[in-house]
Amino acid sequence: MASIYKNNQVKTDLMHLYDEKLESLNIDYTNIDVVTSFGRTRVVKTGNSKGKKIILFHGYNAGAPITLEAVKGLLNIYCFYVIETIGQATKSEEKAMNIKDDSFALWAIEVFEKLKIEKLNVIGISYGAFIVEKLITYKPQHIEKCILVVPSGIVNGNIWESLKKLTFPLLRWHVTKSENHLRSFLNAFAPIEDEFLYNMLSSIMKGVKLDTRIPKLLKPKNIKHFKAPVYILASKNDVYFPGEKIARKSKELFPNLKEVYLLQNSKHMPSKKAYSVIQKKIKEWVG
Repeated sequence: MASIYKNNQVKTDLMHLYDEKLESLNIDYTNIDVVTSFGRTRVVKTGNSKGKKIILFHGYNAGAPITLEAVKGLLNIYCFYVIETIGQATKSEEKAMNIKDDSFALWAIEVFEKLKIEKLNVIGISYGAFIVEKLITYKPQHIEKCILVVPSGIVNGNIWESLKKLTFPLLRWHVTKSENHLRSFLNAFAPIEDEFLYNMLSSIMKGVKLDTRIPKLLKPKNIKHFKAPVYILASKNDVYFPGEKIARKSKELFPNLKEVYLLQNSKHMPSKKAYSVIQKKIKEWVG
């Protein structure tokens, strides 16, 4: 199996950053390795074992540590399971999955069955929202409440804004290898004043063979049979998936949409200042 990493040192460095962030959270957690027909899947379980179960699907290459940092204030209330996506810079298997068929849904269902979880409060973040969308298309009965955070698969960003803030700086970086151009690219969607986050993202950009396949947008016909309540957290200044555009489109997509909440002054990856708001909305929605 071909590695997603350009060399072994990159993988070692990224896994060190992963461990560093997870340990810095100072939380009790359990690593569970689930064997599926799609490959070994790491699940990180933490929080209140007697609380409501919440499944978390993280953003692209983000993994459990970054994801759990954003919900740390809820660990005394809920029992969280972060399912690490196969084929990304996580502790799951490095095996790319088909984004066009039902593979992601089938994989997720296998994980749920091994964890013995039937009804789900599920949160999908960015690329993780695409996985949740696959689930609600294929097996909607598994989901009790659905929360999508800065979700992919609903709208795309403005072409000119994407060119100006993402494509051009990225091309300049590829040509010059200048840290300034890389910083400019990352600054378009992430709070790079967070030194750890900058180090992690720059390591991913430099050393991971990135999967550039873009998930198709969700269509009303795909989810007409989905009846569970839907809640959405979007960012007003999201260059990838603009919040106001998501709010408009979501009303057309989901007849069961309960609320769209827009994070103000927030990029695609919210800053730590936004964590308290995110936690407040999750608590309000999950109950």
